[in-house]
Amino acid sequence: SLKNLKYFDPEAICFYAAWFSSLVLLWKIIPGKKVFGSPLNDTGDKLEYKMNGFYTFLIVMAGVFAAIFIKGPSIMLFFFDHFFGIQLTSYIFAVILCTYLYISSFSGEKQLTKGTQNVHIYDYWMGRELNPRIGKFDWKQFCELRPGMILWAILDVAFVCKSYVDSGNKLMDSIVLVSVMQIWYIADSLVCESSILTTMDIATDGFGYMLSFGDLAWVPMTYSMQARYLATHPVHLGIIGVAGVLLVHFTGYYIFRAANSQKDKFRTNPAEQQKMTYIQTAQGNKLITSGYWGAARHINYLGDWLMSWAFCLPTGFHTPITYFYVIYFAVLLVHRERRDDEKCRKKYGADWDEYCRLVKYRIIPYVY
Repeated sequence: SLKNLKYFDPEAICFYAAWFSSLVLLWKIIPGKKVFGSPLNDTGDKLEYKMNGFYTFLIVMAGVFAAIFIKGPSIMLFFFDHFFGIQLTSYIFAVILCTYLYISSFSGEKQLTKGTQNVHIYDYWMGRELNPRIGKFDWKQFCELRPGMILWAILDVAFVCKSYVDSGNKLMDSIVLVSVMQIWYIADSLVCESSILTTMDIATDGFGYMLSFGDLAWVPMTYSMQARYLATHPVHLGIIGVAGVLLVHFTGYYIFRAANSQKDKFRTNPAEQQKMTYIQTAQGNKLITSGYWGAARHINYLGDWLMSWAFCLPTGFHTPITYFYVIYFAVLLVHRERRDDEKCRKKYGADWDEYCRLVKYRIIPYVY
């Protein structure tokens, strides 16, 4: 009805259209390293990807800070004032995109996922086509880390500006700490952009509603919750509080990055394989049973979860809402681990059983 039109924000719609288009343009014009992904299901061929996400991030953030320097922090209040409009627009765009990709997957010869069920609701949710592309532009790889993740960083900066303006030009340690940690996390993800090519999202899942909504709408609007809360509910941590949060954050970051780096080196450098123990599966894959990956099958998830605690702790204990991220992330990681376990059990059979006997714990050593 016409009453519902009040929820549509023309300025937010114009911003999001310009935002997404600008990112596509930057993907096109910025040079980037060419990296090949995992072998495709049927042919074994590898798709080529252009990795320039970190350079895109640097250009965008340089533009954001230049605007703040020239116009003042008040220019960033647009994102706080139009938050709902941007949220709604990103959701509608995500639905339009995944619907377009679902319909287009029925035309021509497309590489479909192995999980395609020919059940419309399920296939729409998961996505039918494995790597939807227009030329060399890969929708899934592009959306995985760029529109949502970089917008998350922009929102964090905007909320710091909101806090600064409302408090009479004062910076609170809690919101600065949250924003710095989260922007660090985003930058690190984009520096290591090529590592996503071996993840379940890129290698095996289609690009349906689940990933489209998650990447474009859920991530920036939900993950920025702590900074948005602190923008209007300031919390003073003090030196001890800041130090405690940083200890949790860097413990999680070290586990996350060290474990992922160990796996990447194992996969790309044959010399590293000689230093570690592993199971050689009948399919030719190697399952690591030593190092970080000997402690738990998804030890990197533990690091990720610890960092989620660091993002939430600076908000204090006045409301449970800001800790939604910790609970949600735990559910997400356990769900991912279970899906991966089911997939690997079907794929490797007895080899997977032996692997689970040697590496007993799923995510948290001696606990789970």
